[in-house]
Amino acid sequence: MGKTFCANGTVVQVKPSGEKNFMVVAITKETGLLNATLYGGPKSRLKSLVSPWNSGIFYLTEGQNGQFPKLNDFDVKKYHESFRSDLFKMWAASLAAEIAIKTKCADNNEECLKIFQGFIDGLELCKTKEKGQAGLIRFLWRYLQILGMQPDVSLCSQCQASFLGRNLSPDNVKYIPGGANYIPQENSFVCTDCSKAKTSLYLGIDAIQYLAAVSALKPSESRTFPLSQEGAGQLKELVFYLSQNACGSSLKSLESGIGIL
Repeated sequence: MGKTFCANGTVVQVKPSGEKNFMVVAITKETGLLNATLYGGPKSRLKSLVSPWNSGIFYLTEGQNGQFPKLNDFDVKKYHESFRSDLFKMWAASLAAEIAIKTKCADNNEECLKIFQGFIDGLELCKTKEKGQAGLIRFLWRYLQILGMQPDVSLCSQCQASFLGRNLSPDNVKYIPGGANYIPQENSFVCTDCSKAKTSLYLGIDAIQYLAAVSALKPSESRTFPLSQEGAGQLKELVFYLSQNACGSSLKSLESGIGIL
């Protein structure tokens, strides 16, 4: 009989496996991506607990002869009930999970789980789609950082002019006027003095200030920054583009849910 072990994490997928069993995919602190087999029918007590986006402690037995671990129990610490009736929350969480799966948790299991769980916990509390969209932008931007693929938002890559003010606080994150253009070939931002023509990935002053806040401040502070509808639209285009590049392939959650996201 295999050894038993525990893992702390969040369920992201539950798929049928055979006639009565299920394959559970989770993001965990200990193993990164966890694939485990849940034995028993859909009406079992354990199956009712193992729902996507529930977080807690998994109790497992190691698989033998190349088999996946067996899921014995799941102690749920947090439920996310609102996801079941909110299409935006469901698609946003699915997009975040797909990116984590495709990038293998950025080879940083603990940090991946930390920002992923922070994202879905915050999403549960969102009362409007606009708040949820801002949360998704923040998650994707932070995830790009742990992937090592986040472009520098502190200065223009051509003239080296600083975009930021010296003292950072929720009331003092300043960019030079005119916004900035993202240059894919360099994975950097260029001020509008150096690149006057707006590119398809142009960020106005509102949008670039928001990224500055997310990069420089604590999550509790950056989430208080206002974001206009126009700025949110610009940032979504940018972070969706960067996320797909980071994954090296198209994202199914993004393609199928783009009208919702």
